Amino acid sequence: MYKKIVVLVDNSPVMEQVVDYVYNLFPHATLYLLNVVNLGPFAGYYTKTVFREMKAMGEETLHRLELMLDEKNAKFHTEVLEGEPVYTLLNYARKEEGELIVIETHSGTSVNKIKIGGTTYNLLVNSHIPVLLLGENLEIKRSPRILHPTSGSKYSEIATVEVGKLASYWNSQVEALVLREPKERFAQRIKEIFGNFHINFSISYADESEINSILKRAGNSDIIIGSRGSPRMQYKLRNIFKPFSLDATLKLVVAFLPKPLLLICD
Repeated sequence: MYKKIVVLVDNSPVMEQVVDYVYNLFPHATLYLLNVVNLGPFAGYYTKTVFREMKAMGEETLHRLELMLDEKNAKFHTEVLEGEPVYTLLNYARKEEGELIVIETHSGTSVNKIKIGGTTYNLLVNSHIPVLLLGENLEIKRSPRILHPTSGSKYSEIATVEVGKLASYWNSQVEALVLREPKERFAQRIKEIFGNFHINFSISYADESEINSILKRAGNSDIIIGSRGSPRMQYKLRNIFKPFSLDATLKLVVAFLPKPLLLICD
């Protein structure tokens, strides 16, 4: 599967859990651990001093992760760069030919408001490769149960193929959740695609709103894998107006993040 995985490393106390989770999902991959020093409001007279301090903190975090990965005989590289996080991360992923980006996210919801962190949002609307979003309380499983919500669009079909590959790699059970009509036709196409991978799967149908159906079934899964692409007309304008890259249902899934979420970015 993924051979080169770029992990955005911050100084959060859960980073060791995040990297351990990724390693267990993809033990044969090379992990590229990137810490980005974003001076932002600190730029100015004290730039050099602040940069040294922030770089030292990043290097300390990376050192802890290096020790952990060394014990596992994992393949990895570490680097500290200065710049705007998403721009720097995506350029680094291109340079290293990364196939997957991993980020720990701090999204959530409040009264009548969806809260998605700026770094998470900008990454999701701009990424050219799949993105794995991780929250807290990660549960490591060698064969994670996969929930695959699909709208049946051409973008979702790309994700369905990726789900087949991952399920075969992990020996995972898959539940494909068909969100839109004509559901029977989409279900038949899913069966054809999954039939190429010889995996165990079931197909269910959304019987209420898309987000409620996803959240309800997430409790029986370990990871959600879906597509950033949307069948809605405005998605075709995403290169002109970036907010169209994420539809309302996807924003809610990211905000609630009931389980780790792997988004296939077309």
